[in-house]
Amino acid sequence: MRKLLVGAVIGALAISSTAYAKGGEPYDVGDGKPIGRSSIMNGPNGVYVSPVDGNVYAASVIGSEITVHDPLTGELLDRIGSERGVYGPDDLVIAPDGTLYWTELIGGNVGMLKPDGTWRTQFVAPGVNPITLSDDGRLFVALDFLGDGLYELDPELMAPPQVIIPDLVGFNGMDFGPDGLLYGPLFFGGAIARIDVDAAVPAPEIVATGFRVPGAVAFSPDGELYAVDFAEGQVVRVDVGSGATEVMADIDGVLDNLAFGADGTLFTTGFADGQLLTLTPGSQLRALVQGGFIAPGGVAVDDDGSVWVADFFSIREMQSSRDPVTSWYDRFDAPGTGPASANTIDASGDHLITTGWFSNSVQVLDRTDGSIVEDIRNLALPVNAIDHGGVLAVSQLGAANVVDGRTGDVLLDGIAYPLGLASDGDTLYVGDWALGDVWAVPSGAAPSRLATGLANPEGMTVDGDRLLVVEQGAGRVSAVDLATGAVTPVITGLALGDAAVPGGVPHGVVSSVDTTADFIYATSDIDNAVYRFKR
Repeated sequence: MRKLLVGAVIGALAISSTAYAKGGEPYDVGDGKPIGRSSIMNGPNGVYVSPVDGNVYAASVIGSEITVHDPLTGELLDRIGSERGVYGPDDLVIAPDGTLYWTELIGGNVGMLKPDGTWRTQFVAPGVNPITLSDDGRLFVALDFLGDGLYELDPELMAPPQVIIPDLVGFNGMDFGPDGLLYGPLFFGGAIARIDVDAAVPAPEIVATGFRVPGAVAFSPDGELYAVDFAEGQVVRVDVGSGATEVMADIDGVLDNLAFGADGTLFTTGFADGQLLTLTPGSQLRALVQGGFIAPGGVAVDDDGSVWVADFFSIREMQSSRDPVTSWYDRFDAPGTGPASANTIDASGDHLITTGWFSNSVQVLDRTDGSIVEDIRNLALPVNAIDHGGVLAVSQLGAANVVDGRTGDVLLDGIAYPLGLASDGDTLYVGDWALGDVWAVPSGAAPSRLATGLANPEGMTVDGDRLLVVEQGAGRVSAVDLATGAVTPVITGLALGDAAVPGGVPHGVVSSVDTTADFIYATSDIDNAVYRFKR
């Protein structure tokens, strides 16, 4: 993940255009051609308009940064990351003096960056998600996904957090209304609620219902309440008095959060598409930051030649256009009813196999319509899954082994960090990301080390008499001879990283490789790109 390269956006041309630089191995990354588009944002979550400079600030958990944008053009003005104390930010708010606060969903911290550049963090709890300030400067946060509760914090992040409602479930992007009450969505309850934080016993009161998965609310400068429905990709206006709702705009993707500028301009974040959008006077959502891949990990080519990409909160089918012909989104549907977050992908006949560490899921999908064939949620942190001669082979990071995902039978045990998987139908190949080993597990025979000394092996695929392996630590794809174990470079100069959200998986994004008779495909997490190399 780490920082994205703006050059990847410039180079993200159509598959049908741009001549390849040369043929023959080893390739340099410049010999490849990006397919699709790359976003300059790693999936924006919270958004806020600064009362000081008027710029739009967007937080990204998977990008582990806050990006700053011109409100008129979307131009990227700044990236605020670990050098200023930011790790995995989910939501943010800016005080009138310019002090920036943010939450760190997985790490459980709340951070503060002052105008003089000094910063501080305070641990609250894993799952700390929405954050807001009252008009008189009181600071509030709530937990979602990984915990429950509403808290008031010391704006200096010194005094211990104070619990307001310990068992408040799924309260997400929130804002204080003109009436002094705190409004927010019940993410898993399909409703908008309000809370009197100073009541003797604060409790949520339902304001409006009928949402699929409401993600956030914000009040406009004239006092009207707006919300986004994450799953439906809708901006909705809410009548606080009657509870009536009106859909103002709708997109195919998902919307995470929203905020207003001082002039009443509404900004919202198209999380899975890497977009910063604004609502026009004609109630259309216009992209200030164009969409594209946000965290491409797994890549797989199906029998019909379509290139499938696991892009964290979406699954993309790419053909000859710059735009995907198919996009399936994680809309937080119940298990078995819709796609979950996808970090790896394998194409097997009419099926696609995905894993998502955030959703702890392994799914088998029908590639013609995205319907769920299997949805397995009882594994120990699955980080990869493939078809292995009819067996669903799954790398379990939480158990340090590879198992049959359907039966639980152990296929390979005692691996420090099982990640990469490949199969020729008879022999299963497993990469150890931590130790740099690649193991061969033949059917009916003992496992053996095929190769050692690789630099953080991630995605793998069998390519004739060799195994192609993405070496994250070396920024390359290498070939391992299946007979001798000899390692030779195939693609060099790939921008690969292991930057991970604190509390998430250490390897970050699984950069991957797949092949056809004519091409090699490889993903780059830093470039947010999928490259195609002509053999």
